[in-house]
Amino acid sequence: MLMKYFIYTALKPYQDIFEILENHMRMEKIMDTKSEHWNLYNDKIPNWFYKMIIMMGISVILGFLLILAGSI
Repeated sequence: MLMKYFIYTALKPYQDIFEILENHMRMEKIMDTKSEHWNLYNDKIPNWFYKMIIMMGISVILGFLLILAGSI
């Protein structure tokens, strides 16, 4: 609960960039607190978020392995 507040506060300076990306990708507002789906104390995290984190981790590991293999 407190961690979500800190993440929201940390990402606040990048709100304009997110809005440009959201408009470009025709996405629902991520940082909009006026949205009916947004709640500071919402404990439900959607499955696509977990999938995104896992795929980012896999891509970082593969990139590290490629750099390691290229340096040997």
